[in-house]
Amino acid sequence: MSDAFPAPAPPSLPTFANLGASPPKDPDAQAIGRDWLTSFAAAIDSRDVNGLVSSSLLTDPWWRDVFALTWDLRTFYGRAKVETFLNDRLAETGFGNVAFANAVYQPAGVDLAWILVQFSFETTVAIGKGVARLVYCPDDTWRAVTISTHLDGLKGHPELTSADRDSRFNQGDWAERRKKELEFADKDPEVLVIGGGQTGLQTAARLKHHKISHLIIEKSARIGDNWRARYDSLTLHDPIWCDHLAYLPFPVSWPIFPSAKQLADWLELYAQALELNVWFSSEAVSAVHNKNTNKWDVIIRRGDGSERTMHVDHVVFALGFLFKKTVFPGQDKFQGQIVHSSEFKAKGLEGKKVIIVGACSSAHDIASDCEDEGADVTMVQRSSTCVMSIEKGVLTAMPRAVWEKGTLDEVDNNWVSIPSHFTKPISQRVTAYIRGLDKDLLDGLDKVGYRLNDGPDGTGVAYSFTDRGGGYHIDTGACQKIIDGKIKVKSGFEIDRITETGVVFKDGSELPADVVVIATGFDDARAPIRKLVGDDVGAKIPPLWGLNEEREPRGVWRENEGLPNMWIMMGNIFFSRYFSKSVTLQIKAKQEGLYGTRYTAPES
Repeated sequence: MSDAFPAPAPPSLPTFANLGASPPKDPDAQAIGRDWLTSFAAAIDSRDVNGLVSSSLLTDPWWRDVFALTWDLRTFYGRAKVETFLNDRLAETGFGNVAFANAVYQPAGVDLAWILVQFSFETTVAIGKGVARLVYCPDDTWRAVTISTHLDGLKGHPELTSADRDSRFNQGDWAERRKKELEFADKDPEVLVIGGGQTGLQTAARLKHHKISHLIIEKSARIGDNWRARYDSLTLHDPIWCDHLAYLPFPVSWPIFPSAKQLADWLELYAQALELNVWFSSEAVSAVHNKNTNKWDVIIRRGDGSERTMHVDHVVFALGFLFKKTVFPGQDKFQGQIVHSSEFKAKGLEGKKVIIVGACSSAHDIASDCEDEGADVTMVQRSSTCVMSIEKGVLTAMPRAVWEKGTLDEVDNNWVSIPSHFTKPISQRVTAYIRGLDKDLLDGLDKVGYRLNDGPDGTGVAYSFTDRGGGYHIDTGACQKIIDGKIKVKSGFEIDRITETGVVFKDGSELPADVVVIATGFDDARAPIRKLVGDDVGAKIPPLWGLNEEREPRGVWRENEGLPNMWIMMGNIFFSRYFSKSVTLQIKAKQEGLYGTRYTAPES
């Protein structure tokens, strides 16, 4: 593959060769897991940090804390950093009451295996779930290579259960009560969620189930319009078993890759079924933090033009990734149509010359739609792309058997428990394997001049998403059209300008066009938030997405320094499902006076 990403050497995997030992055949995972956890729990209870680190952990261990002991998302690598972290936080948090839940032996390759141990624990204010991965060492001892601790609930403030149902027999006034609840005429909500996409909806659902009043502000007339407005062939690119929404899984009758319009209708149903509070055709005009009241004063403009100022304890920005609407010199003189990918429809383009600027997922899908409509379509690839097929790639990397083995909460915890940097060499292995399965497809693209890469450091699509939020394509059929010449590619040359009749490139070449589609990825997600909070507060917002030096996502899912009670929710459906709970529990802790001191992650 060309255009490889330069990279430092990844951390070593605990392979049998690197460990100097192979595990015995068919180890008794339950017994080994219980014995390890008994020793681990005893060290925690006695605050014997040095003994815990030296006896229970591998020489180079990883500990990921998901808001349980740090009120942050942190990863500590190596015995020294883990020991410092535990010395700093054990006594302060009251971490203890560690109890065994389950253990299973998991081969992860021909030369890699561990026992996955699930456990529960408590802190002074919270209950948590933990996951450890034990590997076999030369001294016949199993030690943890990774440990994770996850905030799962707050003591005395449980999530709603069936026991909390309204027991009144006569529900004839339901419609009137819902109407009153939606208007917030007597009292402002505790939390204002700005954005009614899947991220905002799942956050609101979590808030409701933790007995926190909420209101979603959505600029569209209907939930799901942001999906309905996209190009017709858009589908989910993750398998459906990864994309269930919190509290309401998809029906088993649904396809593995639902269409955008199916998802739009499901999101609308979700809001209705869970009775989430939404103001439609509304937008936040400004949001100012009042230091005297410690509330956010938010001006909301409704669809009828009226405005209302709400004073809320917390504001959640769930605006998602911001599309980059790149502007090229001369485009104001173009006599054809220039349209962004988020607003594009391919109908009526037969015989038209279409140029698509961009070469990732949206660009491919749109190019395929245009070709189906009989258009003469060219894709402009300005930089290399990581490509993976659906059938051989996605379904290999995200198998149904793994995601549907256990409850969704258990599977989510297992996935989140793996430190990002620890997965790097695993992702490299998986990417190399899938590259072999996709060899014919990739070779065909390479032959026609489509430039490829293997993702950051050879880690494929997953790291492209977490590192950049894009730069990849999961193929649903467009690549074969490129190979067959049905979709043309102009690769390796930047656009110089757009003329009245087409696109001119830096090499002096020119392509005529009737339609130019801008599909240049995502922009700085802070821009719409800065517009609402003003320049002074906006300057405090750290970069959003990408990974910090601990390989944790930047700026999202936690309170950032100098921005009290402001929360930024981003991510795909899986990330939103999981971390909407983390955000909600942090908000609930603040509302109940249980939020502790934050053990801050690096900002770089």
